Amino acid sequence: MSKKVHSFTLAELIVVMIITGIIVGLAFSVLRIIQKQIEVIGKDNEKAVQVVFLEQMLWHDFNRMQNVESLGKNQLKMKSELDSVVYDFKESFVLRNQDTIKVAAAVEEVFFESDKVRIGPIDAVSVSCENEIKEYKIFVFKKNDLVFSRKEIVNGF
Repeated sequence: MSKKVHSFTLAELIVVMIITGIIVGLAFSVLRIIQKQIEVIGKDNEKAVQVVFLEQMLWHDFNRMQNVESLGKNQLKMKSELDSVVYDFKESFVLRNQDTIKVAAAVEEVFFESDKVRIGPIDAVSVSCENEIKEYKIFVFKKNDLVFSRKEIVNGF
């Protein structure tokens, strides 16, 4: 008696290999698309981290220093008895003394006692980061001491 061995034909094996190749090719294509999306998300996340870092540094310096002044459209100077910090807003980054913060930000408006000013002492600043994050603005303010308040001194209070 002869036993018959059940097996696949050569044509069936070739069809299976072709289908497997197509599926593997599609899987690698999808993997590359996902990798590109992850890279974009990573870049956006890095931008958000830098913007939040700038905001935290502004809040920290703004409320730590006694004297804060605007030196012009894109420069802020903050002084205390022990330290001073200068922010210089460039087109694609911000210089904080010698530190570089990779954020495209610009000073929009500066205020002193609710009045818009251009140069001189300030107690609030509006910074636009819209080039980094759509419709994102930073607004930093501090409470004035009675000694530094010009309205109270003028009114005699």
